[in-house]
Amino acid sequence: MKKIIVLIAAMILPLKAQEQKKDVTYYFQQAVAAYEAKNFPSFLDNMLEANKLRQHSPRIILNLASAYAVNGRKDKAIACLDQLGQMGLSYAAVAKDSDFVAMFNDEAFKKAIKKFEDNKLPVNRSEVAFSLPEKDLITEGVAYDPVDKTFYVGSIHKKKIVQRDASGNVSDFSVPEDGLFSVMGMKVDAERRILWVATSATPQMDGFMKENENQTAVLKYDLKTKKLLKKYLPPANTGAHWFGDLVVASNGDVYISDSRPQGIYRIDFKKDELSEFLPKGYFSSPQGITFSNDEKYLFVADYALGIFRIDMKTKSCEQLKVALDVCALGIDGMYGYQDQLIVIQNGVNPHRIARFKLSNTFDHIDSYEKLEANHSAFDEPTLGVIIGDEFFFIANSQWGSFDKENKILPMDRLKNPVVLKLKL
Repeated sequence: MKKIIVLIAAMILPLKAQEQKKDVTYYFQQAVAAYEAKNFPSFLDNMLEANKLRQHSPRIILNLASAYAVNGRKDKAIACLDQLGQMGLSYAAVAKDSDFVAMFNDEAFKKAIKKFEDNKLPVNRSEVAFSLPEKDLITEGVAYDPVDKTFYVGSIHKKKIVQRDASGNVSDFSVPEDGLFSVMGMKVDAERRILWVATSATPQMDGFMKENENQTAVLKYDLKTKKLLKKYLPPANTGAHWFGDLVVASNGDVYISDSRPQGIYRIDFKKDELSEFLPKGYFSSPQGITFSNDEKYLFVADYALGIFRIDMKTKSCEQLKVALDVCALGIDGMYGYQDQLIVIQNGVNPHRIARFKLSNTFDHIDSYEKLEANHSAFDEPTLGVIIGDEFFFIANSQWGSFDKENKILPMDRLKNPVVLKLKL
């Protein structure tokens, strides 16, 4: 899903940017200009201002470390690098970055680099749940029906959904007449026997044409008949939309993240209507979406900003605070589990599955645990599904398996899609 995002720009876009002049973008641009002009004091001043506005951003922290280093403030530079290391991230290239040349022989610097190297080591607790035979699916989402014990996997490239039954038999679930685009997030409403599917047109889908741009929808399938029941389109004349992920409430209502206008939509199950739930203005790039166990709060993962909590009664929206060693950026899939959030982070280095422990008030991430990282099967993990106490997730979406014209690579350069499972 992250392929729709211009990462560098997204990392520095501000909240409600239109209301601010000297925002993160401004200070970041000023810092770059100062660095290129070798005005290092100004470089540092502007990075400090950017960091005030966007704390816990790895990109900003790394640049702040560089700013401290070129200004001879070694201890501050080391502190920034240590913070990145404690976040579980790896920036080993810093070891050869000329901005830090004066620190190369410093023991504290070497220790920070060692932490980056350690963060590249495998943390492997998963095992293969299953793989699929079609290498060119380019998979994104996975859902599970506990009634039929069937998995559903969506294809970005082939615009379809495949199903894998309890016996391991794999077949197409959707048909071309359904009008799917690239298949994004999916959820099963087992009680009502419905499969909900978010679908959006991407340049990577087979047969993409210019007129497909910004086309998106939510599809509703009957799991009894395996037939499409309805397609929900965004309101007319409301600009570009991109439905990326969704979650189903206990009353049957569906909440959808829309990353183009950066808002949240809802399908009211009783009214059978799609409407805006939360307008743009809070997010930069909303992705994963999930509920707290009591459904008092809806959590939304913003790829560039972090995690937000929406009060379901008041619709008030606030960003979760995080501990100093927690990075909550680069999240694609996100899933509620007990008092925790299980997240797939494919926008950090290394890609990983992490557990975020929430405070009792659900407004703070107290700690994180790396559950899976540097797995040999990883090629941009994306979305998953929790089944009991196990987490099943797409390990190798292969989003990067396209050339500059968005033509898929030859089959001998692709791999079979893999779903891993992890004990929570």
